[in-house]
Amino acid sequence: MDLETQNSKGLRNTDNAKRIDTIHYSSIPWYTFTRHTHVRHFQCKNSVPKFSFGKYSKDKLCLPIAINVHHRLMDGYPIGQSLKEF
Repeated sequence: MDLETQNSKGLRNTDNAKRIDTIHYSSIPWYTFTRHTHVRHFQCKNSVPKFSFGKYSKDKLCLPIAINVHHRLMDGYPIGQSLKEF
């Protein structure tokens, strides 16, 4: 973890993170998960896609991925197609 991340507090919701062309990615490489949710600030209107990746397993060839998108802007079909390619 870098020093900036270690010394940060809160969600670091900067002006750059609020851009409409932003996609949020996070990684939790120490844990395998079957469900993952993101903290939301409901007074801040946004529809930023959020992707989280978990612990990769060579044994089962498994990489947990959680995808949160606004359903009014994206249907599940293109997400499924993208995951199939991934």
